[in-house]
Amino acid sequence: MSAEVTYKTHILIGVRANGVKTVIADWSLVPKQAEVLHEIQQAGNGYTTFALCTPTSIIPVESNGAGRRDSYRRGL
Repeated sequence: MSAEVTYKTHILIGVRANGVKTVIADWSLVPKQAEVLHEIQQAGNGYTTFALCTPTSIIPVESNGAGRRDSYRRGL
């Protein structure tokens, strides 16, 4: 997966029967359906469904984890 994630990023997620989700591919712009289908075919077996998504929120992670708990408490 590329390092930069923006609101234009599209990610393909594979979901297994046990609920485990994996990012299979990402694109910086809307991918063509043929590109998405190619990535699904390359992913192999074991996935029960796929989701093509764009982020609705982008939350940076601090390197030492400090402040994460406080950021989730805002507004509560």
